[in-house]
Amino acid sequence: MRGARTMVQPTQHFTPPQLLEAGHRAEVEGRLDLAAQFYRHLTEHFAFTPEAAEARNGLGRVGATQSQVWHLNGAAYANGAPRPQRPRAIAPRDHYRTGRALAFLARLFGWLTVVCGLAAPALYFGLAQFMQDISLPRLGPPQILAAAAALVGAGLFVVFAGQMARAVFDQANAIRDLVALERAKFGGD
Repeated sequence: MRGARTMVQPTQHFTPPQLLEAGHRAEVEGRLDLAAQFYRHLTEHFAFTPEAAEARNGLGRVGATQSQVWHLNGAAYANGAPRPQRPRAIAPRDHYRTGRALAFLARLFGWLTVVCGLAAPALYFGLAQFMQDISLPRLGPPQILAAAAALVGAGLFVVFAGQMARAVFDQANAIRDLVALERAKFGGD
């Protein structure tokens, strides 16, 4: 029965590991035509499995590496398997544009407050020397420096709050994009 040619019946259902094992056995027994048939069946019907990759190597070993192209639905695909559909690309979108703009304005206001706090002592003492006839409240250097430090501190707090708001909006936007990607991956809208 060794010389008889055995055909894989299309009505029989074999798993990829079974087909690969049958191809290996036929190859070891020297039945290269039968091995090539098992390997081809595996690459045609289970093209995207690890066993199909090994079957392509087996086809190379038995010398049956002819490139076969089948036409499916009007398109040609190598190994007869249709290419998997790619999910549609989802462009990232900025859902929180207004919130990010407000966070930017808060940071800008905070930095302006810091600059004013740093410039306030110099302006006060400079104006006091040049404009002695204008009645400015007479504050000592400790009060001016304390007011300037409070202004700088308040400005830095506003900058920090603006940065935190920006981070929250960025994180919320990223989560929305991830959810949209997962929905597209699993086919739900």
